[in-house]
Amino acid sequence: MPAPKAVTPIPVHVIIGPLGAGKTTLIARLLADKPPHENWVVLLNEYSEAGIDALTVAAAARGAYDVRLIAGGCLCCAGEQDFQRNLRRLVSDVRPARMLVEPSGIGHPAGIVEELLAYETAGQLRLEGIVSLVDPARLGAALEGSDALLRDQLDIGDALVLTKGDLADAAHFEAFASLVARASPAKAWAGMSVHGALPLAALQAGRGACRAAAREIRRPDDHAMAEVHSAGRSDDRHHEVDCAELVRLAGGERRVVRYLGRAGADWWFGRAVCFDEAAIIGTLGAAARGCARFKAVLRVAEDRWLLVQHDGGPLTLRESSWRRDSRAELVAQPGQDVDWSALDAAFAAAQCGDR
Repeated sequence: MPAPKAVTPIPVHVIIGPLGAGKTTLIARLLADKPPHENWVVLLNEYSEAGIDALTVAAAARGAYDVRLIAGGCLCCAGEQDFQRNLRRLVSDVRPARMLVEPSGIGHPAGIVEELLAYETAGQLRLEGIVSLVDPARLGAALEGSDALLRDQLDIGDALVLTKGDLADAAHFEAFASLVARASPAKAWAGMSVHGALPLAALQAGRGACRAAAREIRRPDDHAMAEVHSAGRSDDRHHEVDCAELVRLAGGERRVVRYLGRAGADWWFGRAVCFDEAAIIGTLGAAARGCARFKAVLRVAEDRWLLVQHDGGPLTLRESSWRRDSRAELVAQPGQDVDWSALDAAFAAAQCGDR
């Protein structure tokens, strides 16, 4: 009887960092540059089901690929069952050439790393690298160390990457050098990324590195985890999520969700709904000001759609290849009280009807 064929472990890379750090840009660049014949799978955790980041990643890909959206603020909390189910199927049935995992910017990464390490121990996956991202705007907070989640996101990585390098100046480079020097454990790779470009050495920084840090990273305390898990359970993928009643709007709908002490919402509008570009910049931009993140894909003409993004700085707009519907998602600041009716009114005021 022939010996069973040895299974080649699937290489996996985890890209982590806070909201707006550039995770989606980096993954989109990787999919755009990958060998077309290789089937790559992205497990992408987004705050809501609108899937704006998933659309961005999919639009950039070439050749064989699969982008799997897992909604929920944290893969090891609200999205745990979806993540585990997708991971099992990918390992047992799909067997992609490579996997990329992007946890939400507000989720704790340690549980995800532990899950992947269990598969690595079984010889089914090879965790080639955990890449921690920090953008110039967050270097001060990173050095200060007052943000526990940001600290853990940076500590757990094999590689430390300064993103948006084209926006960095000498002071940012000096601050990043200090952050690298203070890193404990020391990083196997550290450097800068511009427009999502990253060398293979950064992605494979975990090869042969000691990953005991994954178990040493401080996890949320029992009280905080109790608050997360008390949000409620169900058998579907929305378990451990506080969901408000679905609100019907002119041409669409809005759903409010709450994860990890933050409020958020997503909006959906049919393809016939059109938005005025000036109103997006004015009315919607003003309504979204002060939130942690606002992203949308909105139709502004029969064959023109815009990707709208706000991560604390100015509102930015660029062309999008999405065509099926308009959708948006907003993540509030911790403890922020959001007037959802005012945002609904802003979306209504920005509409210009079918044209």
